[in-house]
Amino acid sequence: MAAESLSESVLVATIYGKGQIKARVYKHLAPTTLGEIQRSVPFGGNVNFYERSFAYILTPVVAGEEKSRKNFKRGSIAFMPAGCLLCFFLDDTSSYKPMNPLGEISEGFELLYNLRRGDSIRVESITSSQG
Repeated sequence: MAAESLSESVLVATIYGKGQIKARVYKHLAPTTLGEIQRSVPFGGNVNFYERSFAYILTPVVAGEEKSRKNFKRGSIAFMPAGCLLCFFLDDTSSYKPMNPLGEISEGFELLYNLRRGDSIRVESITSSQG
């Protein structure tokens, strides 16, 4: 793995009753969006799915498109401006709406893969990986 960058932070989220996930998020991918998400932490919501391709939760974050795209790899995290949604990709996916890329899951992907509709995810923190 490459050396840690000033752009990298660690997002920690709790899936109630199941455990924690960690993700590497990168400011250079969508700096304004990630800043808005950091200012909104902590927040959480009930899980929903889009065709089991990605899980998502509603957020209090309002942000526009920023370096958006529609194709994401398994394990990616992105923000969908059209619905104020934080999305966790369970499979390689081509989205119907553009999303702002944020990063990728580094720990606990299996917890995401075993989510059920109605489970709850709470984003607890986003901190610099420089630590």
